[in-house]
Amino acid sequence: MEIKIEHSNKLSTISIIGSINSGNAGELEQGVSGEPIDDNDIVIDADQLEYISSAGLRVILALKKRCKGRDFKIINVNDDVKNVFDVTGFSEIMTIVRAPKKISIEGCELIGKGATGECYRIDDERIIKLYFPYVSKEDIEMEKKLAKEAFILGIPTAISYDIVKCDGRDGVVYEFIKSKTLCELIRENPSNIDEYIDMYVKVCHSIHSVTVEKDTLPVFKDLVRPKIKKITQITDEERDLLYKFVDMVPEELNCLHGDLNINNIMVQNGECCLIDMGEFATGTPLFDISRLLFSFEFTPIPGADFNEFYKLPTKTVDYIKVNFLNKYFQVEDFRKYLEEEPYLRWLYPLTWFRSICSFLKGDRWSVEKQELGKHLLRDLLIPFIKEEMNRK
Repeated sequence: MEIKIEHSNKLSTISIIGSINSGNAGELEQGVSGEPIDDNDIVIDADQLEYISSAGLRVILALKKRCKGRDFKIINVNDDVKNVFDVTGFSEIMTIVRAPKKISIEGCELIGKGATGECYRIDDERIIKLYFPYVSKEDIEMEKKLAKEAFILGIPTAISYDIVKCDGRDGVVYEFIKSKTLCELIRENPSNIDEYIDMYVKVCHSIHSVTVEKDTLPVFKDLVRPKIKKITQITDEERDLLYKFVDMVPEELNCLHGDLNINNIMVQNGECCLIDMGEFATGTPLFDISRLLFSFEFTPIPGADFNEFYKLPTKTVDYIKVNFLNKYFQVEDFRKYLEEEPYLRWLYPLTWFRSICSFLKGDRWSVEKQELGKHLLRDLLIPFIKEEMNRK
């Protein structure tokens, strides 16, 4: 047996490697005798713990008692060790977290990619969202929790199961039965595009029609404010105006998905299910629609015949955009409606805001797109913000 202890940010992480039995439980007791230090919380990482006897359990129980109200949990527990904790009742008096199962995506089809991760089809019944390394475990747990909240509210969401490990990355497995994304269906059956657009509108209405009590879910405004801090190539004055813009956006308690593009909508037996629920929140539905306009109008390369984001011909994406907007707002000409409806004056400013947050963060986008972001900020959004401030 080997014990490793690390102290960081008021947390003591105790890693136990090997097996604990009556012969070496004394070594464990001596090794952790100095814990907890100060007011540190305790995490026991059991990723490499193969077995624990009753003697080892007593040492852990004594450590738990010394914590006296501090957080105490045991993580990455394998099935055999978890069974010991369950049978002895330890699982009822302390937090025990099972180790993520390990799977492989070798040979699996990539069906979608977003800001936080990639979605792969494992088989006919399961897909996995595999997160990029910079996404924290807390954020992954939150997305899984939000997917469950959406499901309870009656919003058509995928059923999430295990959090797993794959090539050193964390992922969440979702169950589907021979499902495909709405985008895949459009690629495979372009003659049915109007039917798919109707399904698209229906699922968007299904989430936006649900309202909740205040403080029930995260507020979308709170999710976008941190994005402003990450914007580069702008002045402090411009950044302050962006914060003011978010504050001025109308307050609403409708449920929002955060990224309702057709790669995040799975179709199963003719019914749509939403995936990628990491930004499930409340706010004005215009946040969701503006993100779609961003992907439809501002991400494509000007003049290109093919839309790389949707893997569809540009003409097809334009057709989806026009018909989706007309049907979503239940009008014959969305552009005309946009000019007549005062509430919709926020739609394109929100789209510009989304574009700015994306194009002016890091170096993902081309110089041309970065210049577009600065144009949208200085020539379009800031004049709108100042006009709204004067309106107040």
